[in-house]
Amino acid sequence: MRKADVEYDRSADAAPNTQAEENPALDAEREVLLGDEEPGLTGRDFYEAERPPHYGE
Repeated sequence: MRKADVEYDRSADAAPNTQAEENPALDAEREVLLGDEEPGLTGRDFYEAERPPHYGE
């Protein structure tokens, strides 16, 4: 293999440092709060609400 006579800037080949790498505590699980919404449907009520319209009755 022949080595090139020029020096290339390879800094773009590496992933940028993220804050999670600098501080492992920032890599914790995140929780998303959607506000004070009513609880969604569960069980059979959810199943019936999500059933496609072409499924039949």
